[in-house]
Amino acid sequence: MSSDIVDLQEWVGKTTVAEGVASGERSARLASLLGHEGDPTAPLHPLGHWLHFSEDDVPMSELGADGHVKLGGFMPPVPLSRRMWAGSELTFHAPILPGQTILRTTTIESITEKIGSTGPLCFVVLLHEVSADGVLATTDRHTIVYREATSKPAGSSAGPPRPDSPEPEGWDWVENVRPNEVMLFRYSALTFNSHRIHYDYPYVTEVEGYPGLVTHGPLTATLLLDAFMTNHPDVRVTGFRFIAKSPLFANEQIHLVGRPLEAGAHEAAALAADGKVAIAAQVTTGSNN
Repeated sequence: MSSDIVDLQEWVGKTTVAEGVASGERSARLASLLGHEGDPTAPLHPLGHWLHFSEDDVPMSELGADGHVKLGGFMPPVPLSRRMWAGSELTFHAPILPGQTILRTTTIESITEKIGSTGPLCFVVLLHEVSADGVLATTDRHTIVYREATSKPAGSSAGPPRPDSPEPEGWDWVENVRPNEVMLFRYSALTFNSHRIHYDYPYVTEVEGYPGLVTHGPLTATLLLDAFMTNHPDVRVTGFRFIAKSPLFANEQIHLVGRPLEAGAHEAAALAADGKVAIAAQVTTGSNN
């Protein structure tokens, strides 16, 4: 890998800071996306900080061919062009209220190069610390994985959505969702995410070789946590950890499921149309008192 020329480890420890104001309007739009009545005066959704800080919030000239920010600035110049959100580990310390000044300090915590079944991989772990009016609100340890670009397919590899699978058994609760192109567009707009795999059908099928538009990992994670909160209205979520195992695609059925592990800990998952785990998660809770 080209890290023989550029020492990627030189980027470890780099820090950047972004500032904004918590928007009740954006929070209400997320609620609408999730199928709820939006209240612009309510505290932000636990994952609402994702709406306020976008890596892609740069001039057009600073975006790469895939719609993401070009590497080599704050983010290390990883010599692998395909990028996915591999997971996050979040701790919720305090709520964020509309109108509060929010500050996000991001530190590159680690960079790890590996060889996987598909070839070289590079995992970059970012530590986001979000404060609201000077009080630590959310800690988000976010893992990004980069992989090699496959050769361009000979024509589109597009295919129809996978058929639905029966409702899974053995879970305490099950919710079904089917994200479509409109939901993906709205989430991209809310988060200012310009990654083309979420809206550019010719690009995602003919260049990256996926069978259809890719559902955002954080969108699926938000749907999963929201389903948990709907099924547990009387508990306070204190932590949420998820790992993306395989991509999900627009217009395919997703089973959102969960069950208790022990006091204050719950297993949750997003199951693909074929019944396999696409996102594995754990939710930790505390008392509302």
